Amino acid sequence: MSEWIEQTKAVAQYVMIGAVYLVYVGALVAVLPGHYARHSPITQEDMAKYRDRVKSMFYHAYNNYLDNAFPYDELRPLTCDGQDTWGSFSLTLIDALDTLLIIGNNSEFQRVVTVLQDTVDFDIDVNASVFETNIRVVGGLLSAHLLSKKAGLELEPGWPCAGPLLRMAEDAARKLLPAFDTQTGMPYGTVNLLRGVNPSETPVTCTAGVGTYIIEFATLSRLTGDLEFERVARQALYGLWESRSEIGLVGNHIDVMTSKWVAQDAGIGAGVDSYFEYLVKGAILLQDEKMMSMFMDYNKALQNYTKYDDWYVWVQMYKGTVSMPIFQSLEAFWPGLQSLIGDIGNAMRTFLNYYTVWKQFGGLPEFYNIPQGFTVDKREGYPLRPELIESAMYLYKATKDPTLLELGRDAIESIEKISKVDCGFATIKDVRDHKLDNRMESFFLAETIKYLYLLFDPDNFIHSDGSEFDLVVTPYGECVLGAGGYVFNTEAHPIDPAALHCCKQDNTEKWEVEVLVREFFSVRPKTKSRKEKSDDLNPRDPFATSTQNRTKIRRASLLHCPSQPFSSKLSILGQVFLE
Repeated sequence: MSEWIEQTKAVAQYVMIGAVYLVYVGALVAVLPGHYARHSPITQEDMAKYRDRVKSMFYHAYNNYLDNAFPYDELRPLTCDGQDTWGSFSLTLIDALDTLLIIGNNSEFQRVVTVLQDTVDFDIDVNASVFETNIRVVGGLLSAHLLSKKAGLELEPGWPCAGPLLRMAEDAARKLLPAFDTQTGMPYGTVNLLRGVNPSETPVTCTAGVGTYIIEFATLSRLTGDLEFERVARQALYGLWESRSEIGLVGNHIDVMTSKWVAQDAGIGAGVDSYFEYLVKGAILLQDEKMMSMFMDYNKALQNYTKYDDWYVWVQMYKGTVSMPIFQSLEAFWPGLQSLIGDIGNAMRTFLNYYTVWKQFGGLPEFYNIPQGFTVDKREGYPLRPELIESAMYLYKATKDPTLLELGRDAIESIEKISKVDCGFATIKDVRDHKLDNRMESFFLAETIKYLYLLFDPDNFIHSDGSEFDLVVTPYGECVLGAGGYVFNTEAHPIDPAALHCCKQDNTEKWEVEVLVREFFSVRPKTKSRKEKSDDLNPRDPFATSTQNRTKIRRASLLHCPSQPFSSKLSILGQVFLE
């Protein structure tokens, strides 16, 4: 109880600091009247209304991208035109694809898949970010591939081990492989898609740019049988691990040729964040003991050296001394990650700290000075990032705490009030006076909108509890798909972990589907009738007349995963609870 009292005092202190600055700036009072007024509890009817509002936000942004920016990567909402940013891939269209399905638009999903197959070409003379191309393009295509059946696409024989989106993802990822050809196995940050790594390319790469590949590349390897992708991703992860300091921390930027740290600030924010994320999610996806052990060691060091009063600061990686008492908006993913290892109490306390910053400005500034309680010069913007909403979604699944829904409500109100313009939603250039910038990043549709929608849609298929799943016939036998436990990559593209077990030729490593079927059913279930299919847009199933490709199954109890090979238990909701 005393701990919560201290937490309440701390939150009150930060709110008081924020109130002083709000009076000084006077921005939120004018732009968001009644923002701090007491609200009534959010009801089920309210949840439905917020879902509809999030859908409207999506279509306002998406339709304006199609009308004004396609085939460019991103929309410029203030001038109603487009620009290429990360490689000329029609990036927003790829990033938004699985969001279309999650909000229920199967027909547009199907149309966009056809458009992408006809228009996207990776054989282009473009210098592309290895990190961004992986998380947005490879991740987006893999997710869409694995969701194709649910979206009603006609599938190739052998799906999910084959398909046009899988081939596109493999093609894009193969263009990135030359970046991993270094003395350490850690990749360069940029690669030319036509010619490989430029001879003058800098060897200095951020930590996240080295360690954020295992989800996408392991999925590719397991689906295609080409083990090279997973091999290079693991080698990069382990390269960072071997380069950690004696006190167990990693820095911000590293020379991938020498393993020497160029930037020695250690923390959980920009430049480092998704490395830690992929250790946890990689462990869940691949049931990998080593990755989870690596993260737990890192987590211990982070708690010892970077955590102060449920905030996380930046420290010198070798000494542990504070270098920047700064909260970065990208750090707001951390409470969600903590929830995945079952550390709910710490996650909620840190989340509440971050939420007070949101309330102070109507968004999270890129940098926030914790002792001063205000923004940092030249880092006052909010580019409509998803991280705090992401954490709210994970924590709401774990706790059902209504405070988390209140964050979702505040995010909808703030973004619509401040950021909405005639041609989309604009980046907030300065949270103090709410000036706007002429950019709408693709992650707004891939992540921010998706996490908002899922926060208010507890019955979405993404949140499946295992009571409903599919049996799929592949060239390697039957496997279970769609049972839940989706693992989101760092761009919020969901990967079905069961799919990684569908395409293995080694029977000893396959899921024991037959055992599961015998446990739950005494006879083979009948194929779904056409009337039972999700909507009239679903095409004919190419396996339906011969091998019963997919059969919908309902039952009362949860689907249990096979026994875990290490001392953690993976629940159906994707959380790991340490024993």
